[in-house]
Amino acid sequence: MRPVVSLVMPVWQTPRSWLLEAVHSVLEERDVPIEVVLVDDGSPEPAERLLESVDDARLRISCVEHGGPSAARNVGIAAATGEWIRFIDSDDVVVPGSTERLYRAASGERVITYGATLVCNENLEPQRLISSDLEGPAEVQCLLGRFEVRVVSMLFPRDVVVQAGEWDPTFRVSGDWDFVLRALELAPVKPVDVVATHYRRHAASVTRTADIAAGEHARERIVERYFERHPDRSRSRLARRARAAVWLDGAAAHAHHGAARMAFARLGRAALIRPIATTAAAGRLLPRILTMPLRRLGIGRRP
Repeated sequence: MRPVVSLVMPVWQTPRSWLLEAVHSVLEERDVPIEVVLVDDGSPEPAERLLESVDDARLRISCVEHGGPSAARNVGIAAATGEWIRFIDSDDVVVPGSTERLYRAASGERVITYGATLVCNENLEPQRLISSDLEGPAEVQCLLGRFEVRVVSMLFPRDVVVQAGEWDPTFRVSGDWDFVLRALELAPVKPVDVVATHYRRHAASVTRTADIAAGEHARERIVERYFERHPDRSRSRLARRARAAVWLDGAAAHAHHGAARMAFARLGRAALIRPIATTAAAGRLLPRILTMPLRRLGIGRRP
């Protein structure tokens, strides 16, 4: 039976037990025809060897030289044959039945459906839930960093993926944000009441290893590329909001880590763009910045 949904999974140095858990979780889907397009991104120990115990015709493995997860996803997209595409990670667990729920919710419309993501520790013990109820056009909220959805819990029409263009391998972090934003410029979103993915956070997770500066640089690139695609909006109020948000969120991140000077520098840059919004943000951040040294010394903590 021809697959309706292609699940694209890049793999590089994933522990065998996690990889098996991820693949088995995907293959538990029985209510919609699927294929799993696994792209071995030059792993030292080939994924095919790690998965030799898996006997399922729906699993296809391609091997490429190491180029990073974005490049591997591009290979997977080219090999995918489904009408819909879901991107999954090799160290997460896909909730059985979630792909079918996302597909059925689309009801044949050109819409991007999405569910919630349960963030877990490396033992898959739940920590927090990432969810949203936003429906309809979502590109502005995504541009502003206000669309709280993870790409592994989204289902894309194939033509949207193709029109959005390839994942950009030059992003060390936030490549998923860049891709999702381009997709949201083409189609609206629809929330589905389902936890779609158990996201495993561990020491090697990109979200753990990426530093604040790398994240800021990536976000600045994403914002500027958006306005290169939409030059008629480059001097708009939206442009000011988006550019200021880069520095306001950076200030919050630095404040959280106790880097007061870096936080103040970013508040200054934001103030040049949106002074009133920055004043409000500074009012929220200043208590955190000023009390950080005391908290580090244990002053003011509850016994």
